[in-house]
Amino acid sequence: MHNAITDDLEALLEALPPSIHEAVDRLENRGELLEIVMDLGRLPEARFPDGEVILSDQPITYADLEYVVERIGEFGDDNRAGIERTLHRISALRNRKGRVVGLTCRIGRAVLGSIALIRDIVEQGQSILILGRPGVGKTTLLREIARVLADEANKRVVVVDTSNEIAGDGDIPHPGIGRARRMQVAHTSMQHAVMIEAVENHMPQVIVIDEIGTELEAQAARTIAERGVQLIATAHGNSLSNLLVNPTLSDLVGGIQTVTLGDEEARRRHTQKSILERKAPPTFDVVVEQQSWQELIVHRDVAETVDNLLRGQPVIAEVRTRDEETGRVSVRRVTIGGMELPAWGGGSGSFAGRQGGYLPFERSAGGWNNLRQIGQATWRDVATADPLRRNGQSLLPALAPSGLAANLRRSPSGLVTLSNTAPALTSEEVLATEEEAQQAVAPSPPQPIRIYPFGVNRDRLEQAARQLGVPVIITKNENEANAVITLKNYYRRQPERLQQAADDQKTIIILKNNTVAQMQHALARIFALPEEEDDEGGSGSSGSLAGLAQDEETRRALLEAEDAIHRLLNNGLTAAELAPANAYVRRLQHQLASRYNLFSRSRGKEPNRRVKIFRS
Repeated sequence: MHNAITDDLEALLEALPPSIHEAVDRLENRGELLEIVMDLGRLPEARFPDGEVILSDQPITYADLEYVVERIGEFGDDNRAGIERTLHRISALRNRKGRVVGLTCRIGRAVLGSIALIRDIVEQGQSILILGRPGVGKTTLLREIARVLADEANKRVVVVDTSNEIAGDGDIPHPGIGRARRMQVAHTSMQHAVMIEAVENHMPQVIVIDEIGTELEAQAARTIAERGVQLIATAHGNSLSNLLVNPTLSDLVGGIQTVTLGDEEARRRHTQKSILERKAPPTFDVVVEQQSWQELIVHRDVAETVDNLLRGQPVIAEVRTRDEETGRVSVRRVTIGGMELPAWGGGSGSFAGRQGGYLPFERSAGGWNNLRQIGQATWRDVATADPLRRNGQSLLPALAPSGLAANLRRSPSGLVTLSNTAPALTSEEVLATEEEAQQAVAPSPPQPIRIYPFGVNRDRLEQAARQLGVPVIITKNENEANAVITLKNYYRRQPERLQQAADDQKTIIILKNNTVAQMQHALARIFALPEEEDDEGGSGSSGSLAGLAQDEETRRALLEAEDAIHRLLNNGLTAAELAPANAYVRRLQHQLASRYNLFSRSRGKEPNRRVKIFRS
């Protein structure tokens, strides 16, 4: 069963120069035509879903552009125009003097029946936000929703039509919106004001809006939703997770705020003390991610979905597909692994899932990338020549902010993932796995590693490498490095340099904060160094520790340890607790205590972890 399509294509073709009109008429698949592009001095082309077709061997001239401009409506402040009583949109490119030097003629179509995939949700009266890449059919779906609610559900529907793209150009709306009323917007910057005006003056039950794109419009949408009006809108963004990290539009799904937990609550949740939580109730009840006219991904409970995303818990979504021949709609519930952000890479692939598991969620080109589980390792292999690899296999466990080192497995795509059966490790349990991690990674002899610091203090990184005595070369050019070290908050933003490093298969090392202790922890993991000796007696060294104390802070810490040891031996004390120190200094303090046959233990949590020395 095919959808009934109305496109008024002839009205647009009559506004084109005769040579282009005739060329389009000769096309066999003009029913699939998306756009006609006319740029000054270039050949005109027709764009289809699967490619472009050159329409003429004669370049476009000013006369061709003026021919079109004279036969269409006036351009607004958004450089868009239309043809009266049609859905076509003509967008202009201008030079610095304001003269038109290019036109994009998009074919507008009213597709009756395109609402079938989400008709049940629309008729329940829930507010719906539609996401999707440009050209996927969001506006077409929006137009059909307006028609169905007005004509078949007999609701009072008002369409806020900023660019006249929903209801067409001219004062009389296109029949594609049925009996729905249309409010035009004089200036695009005033869309938010017209949205509020629609509610206050015209008593609608439903308001339909295309392209919410500013913070003022997001605030107006929240005001409308709080007044009990059903809101149907589109917004820029491919997926809910993309929208969530968009500071301008994240309020549409509740927004994000940083919350500091107490010590007890952080231990109970097995998280850091600073976490992200939803700031407010979502403006929209349902989010629809449009893949194509025949496929949608539906998040039925936006509040619960956003909460689960931020907590790193699995998210349940519906995949709705429609058979183009029979019109039959099928619904599949899939579980998506909880994630922080879309990970880079991923490539194309079909949508596949399984019930009740952690799903690496993929979509075809232009769609979803792999989504990673929160706390999951985000470490990629470097090239074969990299010193961190041996015989084509990685020598290291994943380096991630959570410090996870055990129960790792590598997927065919090369992304290191956490085994579903392994529980998350607490900070105390991480130390228990250190010996296993060291046995698994023992590069000998250590080779120099070239590291590019992105957002990481270069001097502190040099200090960490110097104190550990490891061969690290800190580069100023990321292209010369075979590893990149960055902070968790930078990694969340997906800057271009980190994305390029991931695409180049470089090692990505993520730190929780910009401290020497964190850097030493990461470097110790790379070079398989013991970070500290917590076992009774430690492991002594035959050499002098004085040579290892290369900075004043380390020397003071060792002098403090020696003073405490003398007080234990000479003054009859049973225990002495030292000041907090980093992992490297604590290791030296343990070694110093073991020389005097004293017992030592590390206590507390970073950054207040410290050594306590006891009499044997």
